[in-house]
Amino acid sequence: MTVIVGLLCRDGIVVASDSQESDDELGMKRLDVVKVYDTERFHFEDVEIVVAGTGSSAYIARAAELIEEKGFAPHFTTPRTVAHVVEDSLGEMKQRYGSGLDLEMLVGVFCRNCPQTDSPPLAPIGLFSVGSPAEGENVGVAEPVADYSALGSGGLFARYLLNRLHDESNRTTNLDMNAAIREAVYVIEEVKKVDLWCGGPTQVHYIQKSRRGYRLRRKKPNEVREIVQELARADAGAKERQRQMLVNKKSL
Repeated sequence: MTVIVGLLCRDGIVVASDSQESDDELGMKRLDVVKVYDTERFHFEDVEIVVAGTGSSAYIARAAELIEEKGFAPHFTTPRTVAHVVEDSLGEMKQRYGSGLDLEMLVGVFCRNCPQTDSPPLAPIGLFSVGSPAEGENVGVAEPVADYSALGSGGLFARYLLNRLHDESNRTTNLDMNAAIREAVYVIEEVKKVDLWCGGPTQVHYIQKSRRGYRLRRKKPNEVREIVQELARADAGAKERQRQMLVNKKSL
């Protein structure tokens, strides 16, 4: 009951989500749910990290607890080592909560101590989509994301929108951070218009390149609202251009 979008861009990673949780049995919903956790929650010293989850907020929060517990001792040197911790955490949750576990996670990470001795050098930053373990599997599988990913009940429509914006010659990795944030907000806002189970304020976390590596940042609610308003004004013009594109000039 979620939409989560992750983008790899030219100077970092953007992860955005809605904040609605629905209770079908009670016919009620909340619009203040936390679905994204970051470095401040995990207290890891050698990485900047953003973890977003789909499904029940209780499952997402429990997964965050396990990630912190399992990642407390390891010395992270590559994004994949962090993804392994998330895989193990989902595996433990599957053992504890059984086949009813409905949880996927998106993980963006920067490793400060990534070795640069390999040829080519290992990338210090990575984005992974992690699914719940399938029947008979012990852990979830962390799939590396090369450009963008979308999860949750609104994920299909989000991927449709992202696919319209990108192809092999127009990848998200060509975008700067500002453009990637605007795109993530746009997709989340569009999904909220059509998916009954997505809503509430849009949350945006991002890991951005700086002079000293990469730094975790968040967009404040008023900053997100400003982006939404700006996009709405631009969308009005885009709709008019689209209407003109569809006009049959011969019938005029």
